[in-house]
Amino acid sequence: MLSVVGLFVALTFARFSAPDLALTQLSVEVVTMILLMLALFFLPQKTPRESSPLRNVRDMLLAGSLGLIIASLNYAVMTRDTLAISSFFVENSKPGGGGYNVVNVILVDFRGFDTLGEITVLAIAGLAIFKLLNRLRLFMPHSDGEGRVWSPDRYPAVLTSISMTLLPLALLVSAFIFLRGHNQPGGGFIAGLITAVALILLYMARGVAWAQERLDFPFQPVAVIGVAVATLTGLGSWLFGHPFLTSAFGYFSLPLIGTFELATALLFDLGVYLAVVGATLMILANLGKVTTAHRPVTEATEKTLTTAIPRHLPRSLANGTTVCDDHWCFNRLWPLPDITRPHLSSGGRPYAALLRSEPVFIFDGRFNH
Repeated sequence: MLSVVGLFVALTFARFSAPDLALTQLSVEVVTMILLMLALFFLPQKTPRESSPLRNVRDMLLAGSLGLIIASLNYAVMTRDTLAISSFFVENSKPGGGGYNVVNVILVDFRGFDTLGEITVLAIAGLAIFKLLNRLRLFMPHSDGEGRVWSPDRYPAVLTSISMTLLPLALLVSAFIFLRGHNQPGGGFIAGLITAVALILLYMARGVAWAQERLDFPFQPVAVIGVAVATLTGLGSWLFGHPFLTSAFGYFSLPLIGTFELATALLFDLGVYLAVVGATLMILANLGKVTTAHRPVTEATEKTLTTAIPRHLPRSLANGTTVCDDHWCFNRLWPLPDITRPHLSSGGRPYAALLRSEPVFIFDGRFNH
């Protein structure tokens, strides 16, 4: 349903002569659907208790009221006369920004400071999500909520076969969209989303281990470098006595190529491209590898327990004299489950090597370094 809504929004943008917004909506919709599919995996697989009829009526009234308010606001905005400020951007897009694509010129020139803030927030959000997901591991059950065993074919054969063929094609389309963005619909944001989806396709078709062996570079520096490139592009205008993020452009001629335009906005768009690619891959790739294949059996759990003990435990925990009600799990501190308290003696404190796994093994006593 969400994909259908996103498609109709993109068609609405195209109907009202906004191809840039339509391309952006389609690209964002693909990334959003991948994110939702990854997130749905972690939700409860059993249907929750049905709501009462009174609650359903309440929800329908709230949803209808909010929808009517939003529709009224959209109608009021879309039916009013065009503001005078829009004519300024249309008239000065080419002479002031060097591009015919008014939307892109606004993003990288007239309102470049807003775009810089947006990609900075995007990079920070990607880094925060990466930190939250780092070292987090969840176990996949052996069957779904209805008891059906998962298919042994983990990766679709058709997608596996065509993924390597689609990758260079998608990267070429991304480069084309990126280079034409200053004068035609496109730009760094759309190109970055296309590149990110093309690389995520490898994770979906071949698995995390296979993709990480070939994409052997961290995504965090990519996003940071993107923000740095955009910032340095804006600072470069200061060297020539112009305000921050003032773009410059010129025309050059080369044999066999002819006359072409180069603008500093291209460097700013490159920063946007790198920030979008890095942040998107940080979120999707790390969310996709949070889950292990299956919950380990008892023997494997015991073996993992003996190898997961850190070499250097806190002295208070090692000596059995800690006064808190926490235990250590993969070098992280977690609250001690209440169900384990009656089974503990009064001597030492517990050490649990696995969390959210059944059965839970609690070791009570002293540990030597």
